[in-house]
Amino acid sequence: MRLLRFYLLSICCTGLYANNVEISEGVPYVEFTHNEKTYKIERNQNRNARLTNTFALTSRPSPPFFVEPFSVASGIETYGELEVLNFIEKKKGLFIDARLSNWYERSTIPSSVNIPFKKFLSETPERKEILKRLGVLSVKKGVWDFSEAKTLLLYCNGAWCGQSPTAIEALIEIGYPKHKMKYYRGGMQAWQLLGLSTVVPSKERK
Repeated sequence: MRLLRFYLLSICCTGLYANNVEISEGVPYVEFTHNEKTYKIERNQNRNARLTNTFALTSRPSPPFFVEPFSVASGIETYGELEVLNFIEKKKGLFIDARLSNWYERSTIPSSVNIPFKKFLSETPERKEILKRLGVLSVKKGVWDFSEAKTLLLYCNGAWCGQSPTAIEALIEIGYPKHKMKYYRGGMQAWQLLGLSTVVPSKERK
């Protein structure tokens, strides 16, 4: 009788948690506010979910899609998904989707802003305005004041994508402090592989 009760209880409990796919133990989702809108990042609760979009591809032509090093440069931290979520939730800085806008418009990670990597590559009035948005002040031509620079977390499509590493390298070149830059190497492919929430910017703007 005791064994039967245990068996029935096991079935019952299994049913209760059948759709419970947590981010980490005891953390079913992360909730935060961005631009006066509340977001909830969680994992897809469908245990049969599969990637069916462009990120289901495992192999891409090289050049340009070579596998990127785990570390972009000495002094710059490489983040995994839990660190990214903590960065978003605690509002530790500016979360940058460094992909070209056509990639960004299809889908992005909630709270990220799109600053395509190409914008950082050359000295233009537009780059100057972007740097000002990042808290960087121009002292004189080619010389910058980074004392108020924001902490940045940059990402792109995944470990095979060089868009965010290129942006980081360009920022290093002009003197952006390395300790104020973080790199999410997994990018969109790893994010979606774990079933984490994404948003479509065009729908967000409505």
